Amino acid sequence: LPVPVPVPNLTKKSRGRRVPTYSSGGSKGTRMYLCDVEGCGKCFARGEHLKRHVRSIHTNEKPHTCPFPGCGKDFSRHDNLGQHMRVHKDFVPP
Repeated sequence: LPVPVPVPNLTKKSRGRRVPTYSSGGSKGTRMYLCDVEGCGKCFARGEHLKRHVRSIHTNEKPHTCPFPGCGKDFSRHDNLGQHMRVHKDFVPP
């Protein structure tokens, strides 16, 4: 995948958790990072958010694996693994 490129003069105009696309427009002064994957067009105010988006949506890369014996579920984000680990907190071995 290509290196993320900041898009000048594009602001995040959104309500709730909706992520704006490049076509949403915006005002001057805010740099946005545009997803280069064909047909996506989502943009982010921070480069690391774009990287997270590409890894979790477009590449299906899941580098974080549950270490609990017998589970082995994979996650694209460390925080999602942490949330998942709560299902094992009350486990009592036989």
